[in-house]
Amino acid sequence: MTASPAVPDPAHGRRGLMYWLPPHGFGNGIDATAWAELTHLTDDELSRVLLALADARIAAYVAQLRHLPFAGDDGPVTYRLWVDSLRYRRAEDVLMEVLRGKRARRPRDPS
Repeated sequence: MTASPAVPDPAHGRRGLMYWLPPHGFGNGIDATAWAELTHLTDDELSRVLLALADARIAAYVAQLRHLPFAGDDGPVTYRLWVDSLRYRRAEDVLMEVLRGKRARRPRDPS
């Protein structure tokens, strides 16, 4: 059995954020070269998670999922969260701290 050849991508450094991510979303102001989907969030979780990831200096981006409600279903709006693929495991830890209520947003040091 042979392995697949590694073919370099000459345009990798020239691609912008939207090459990796869907349109009409928003991020926490930190950029990454590659992204990985981490989870889905509700409106209630969205700002807490994005701020905590920014505090941890982890790039994050969210985009609203298409919600196709069934008759009489007004379910919550859901967002898909992507994070910097190189910081994925740390992002998982931060996410769990936020969702368990153990991580409070701390003001940033002005220096």
